[in-house]
Amino acid sequence: MGNLKQDAPVPLLILAVIAMLVQQTMATVAKTAIPVLFPAIALELGAASEAVLAYTWIFAVVGVLVMAGCGTFIIRYGAIRISQVGGLLVAAGLGCAALATFGATFGATMGIWTGIAALTLAAVLISMGSTSATPASSEILARYAPVKYAPFIFPIKQTGVPAGIAIAGALVLPLAVWIGWQAAVLATAGVCLVIALGLQLCRREFDRDRKPDQKLAFGDVKETVRTVLREPGLRTMALAAFVFVGLQAIFTNFTVVYLYEELHYTAVRAGAVLGLTTLVAVPARIFWGVVASTVLPARPLLGILAAVMAVAAAAMGAFSPAWSQWQVAAVCVVIAMTALSWHGVLLSEVARLAPNGAVGRLTGGVLAFGTAGQVASPILFGALYFPLGYQAAYLAVALPAAVVAAIMLRRSS
Repeated sequence: MGNLKQDAPVPLLILAVIAMLVQQTMATVAKTAIPVLFPAIALELGAASEAVLAYTWIFAVVGVLVMAGCGTFIIRYGAIRISQVGGLLVAAGLGCAALATFGATFGATMGIWTGIAALTLAAVLISMGSTSATPASSEILARYAPVKYAPFIFPIKQTGVPAGIAIAGALVLPLAVWIGWQAAVLATAGVCLVIALGLQLCRREFDRDRKPDQKLAFGDVKETVRTVLREPGLRTMALAAFVFVGLQAIFTNFTVVYLYEELHYTAVRAGAVLGLTTLVAVPARIFWGVVASTVLPARPLLGILAAVMAVAAAAMGAFSPAWSQWQVAAVCVVIAMTALSWHGVLLSEVARLAPNGAVGRLTGGVLAFGTAGQVASPILFGALYFPLGYQAAYLAVALPAAVVAAIMLRRSS
């Protein structure tokens, strides 16, 4: 087991980290932009802001298949090429989203149906393009990151996730107020296209190990899932990913709507809270990587993070207009330091456990379970929110994290 290279030239390692950090940031901005802009989109469509749960669910269903099945595509075409195709897909998806309110010019009924169609297609395309980013980047870093420093190197790349969320919340929303949300979405699509083209400069080196004769078969999805479930270590990581990604999805996709609807924040103010508190996850991911490399192994560390994120999620359900902005921000910071900061530690552990040449495939397999959590969490959240309110809904997504904490800490003891 183990596929992490120990003697890669430092310049190539640095180039790999930078390229994959940019790629990961691009993917995250693309997949977060629509949820944070949803209050404005819903207002023009005449729909409820809570419909963002449906968008998130469609995104996640597609993501499960992409995560589990992208491994053979990475092997055949190379991680950089898949990242480039991903950039093109998310740009196309953002373009579709920008057309969501076009039908409203022909009447309210036409506007609703064309809006649903446009946002559904956007969710599919953006999910296809962005969910392949992590397996692709993990495949590259696994070839260049020394074993000892992998828990530190992987989190650096994964800081692209909170950075992307912060950009979407703190920059895309104000841009939407300035030039309109459609123009802001199209501008984001343009940046994704530029980055996708720029990655071509790295392809000769990072895709040199691709295997053009690799067969592409849907059966590989089944085998990938079986491998993850068969190996105890990978199975534990898959369970953690299922719960953590689900909780992360609720935080990143619903916080703006929650603060807007329940605490009566303006959309820009709610986006700023999400964006600025999420920035904490950038140093937090690196910090947890250092801890996992030097002080505490990955499993018990993930167990501790799970326990803290469970408490923070439960606290988030208690928000009310009586809470000060600082109190709200403090809880969001704790969630950012845990639910948004575990990725590098978990991915480095998956890379350590995966057989040679299978890091991208099995990373996709583990994260397919994570994306399945992204499918399940909006259903669970919505099922309790509509009859019982926010407090019950947030408790429902906090309890699974507490269970994972107990399992991780017990198994590591």
